Amino acid sequence: MSTGTILNIAAAFSFAFMASAAQAAPPEVRGEGARTDISVPTALMDGTKIMYTLVDGQSFEVTFEKGVVNWRGLAGSAKGKFGRNVSYAAHKLDNGVYRVRWNDARMDDDFDFITLLIDLNKQTVFDCSLLNYGDKSPAKPEVRFIPGVIHSVSRS
Repeated sequence: MSTGTILNIAAAFSFAFMASAAQAAPPEVRGEGARTDISVPTALMDGTKIMYTLVDGQSFEVTFEKGVVNWRGLAGSAKGKFGRNVSYAAHKLDNGVYRVRWNDARMDDDFDFITLLIDLNKQTVFDCSLLNYGDKSPAKPEVRFIPGVIHSVSRS
């Protein structure tokens, strides 16, 4: 095969490749102008009640129902604290694995932004939350980044 023939084949291949690339779909737009027609279910933990203890000794009972979370502290520094009827969102990451978050307005007019990674298969929870944020409470903001163990799970 002559050099001229090889160059003609290479040129034809390059032209065909570039033509198909020109017809490819444009990249996904992010930010302003992004798609807004995507619907993702977020109340995936409805009907679930879990009890867990973090490694620092704080224990919680958390119930998800009809798009809201109710929680109460059972032990440690959380004992006696609670939150009622707080909207939550949960996303399924894998079978039995969820990322859950809620923004809890407290009685002292400050906020706690709670994020839990819940693994129902391994019976573990990982709490990555921002506590005491806002400007009303005398308490300093705190980031909680701590694992725990789930003691019980019930699903209805």
